[in-house]
Amino acid sequence: VLSHEILGTIETLPEGYTGPFKVGQRVLMNPIISCGECAACKAGLTHVCENLKLLGIHVDGGFAEYTKVGVDKLVAVPEDMPDDVAILSEPFAVGYHVMMTSKIQPGDTVFISGGAAVGLYIAIFARAWGASRVIVSEINEPRRQFVESMGIETINPAEKDAMELMREVTDGGFDVVFDTSGAPGPTLMMPDLCRCGGKMMSLNLSGDEYKFIIGKVSFKEQTLIGNRLYTQEEFELGTKFVADNWRELGLDRMVTDRLPLSDIEKALHMMLNGENICKIVINCQQ
Repeated sequence: VLSHEILGTIETLPEGYTGPFKVGQRVLMNPIISCGECAACKAGLTHVCENLKLLGIHVDGGFAEYTKVGVDKLVAVPEDMPDDVAILSEPFAVGYHVMMTSKIQPGDTVFISGGAAVGLYIAIFARAWGASRVIVSEINEPRRQFVESMGIETINPAEKDAMELMREVTDGGFDVVFDTSGAPGPTLMMPDLCRCGGKMMSLNLSGDEYKFIIGKVSFKEQTLIGNRLYTQEEFELGTKFVADNWRELGLDRMVTDRLPLSDIEKALHMMLNGENICKIVINCQQ
């Protein structure tokens, strides 16, 4: 059963539990299931556990009537935060983790390939972290327009060459380049767009083989870092960022489609065909 971005209400707690959570309380669920025994887990990297599983992918997730999760994986939802806003917290946890690994500094220039939800989250974080210029490249025109309506500078790569843009707005390349698109072109272009000594952050989970010229990275002494998930602390901090900033930043606008569970096939079709502008929220009570 699908769905790893889950908000629900606590139905039961372990017998004898005396912690902060209460039956009936709204909570978010960290979907990561780690073994605790592998080398990654012992090194504190439980989010990249060698035997990692995820709710909604490897075991039943949020579209089931009930979802089982450890109490240590719960995050309380502030009373004044609507469901439609709170559910954004899991992908914002990804964005928070990316900020930690990229170590964006005030004044940095940032280029992001892909203006879907994750790319937009990273752009919002990058601006909050003090980046001097953040540019999102998105070929889906309605999606590009939406990103721009959120106050983020954009280009459509079908109309504006990214390399030409880089030469216009930077002195030798962007400080940090992100690829959230998963497409071959943006991945292969990362070393060209990034400055000497800069950082390239890949969120591409594709298993496809690319003819990536690693020599470009070596000659420019760049750093290439992969990103996947987040720690429990980052999940909590991502949730706090949403809770503290959703009104000021208009994050509720990021939920562009709301559908009942009975329309789940329609939602999947929209995603596969790039018809959704940003986030689709499924109400499992409808």
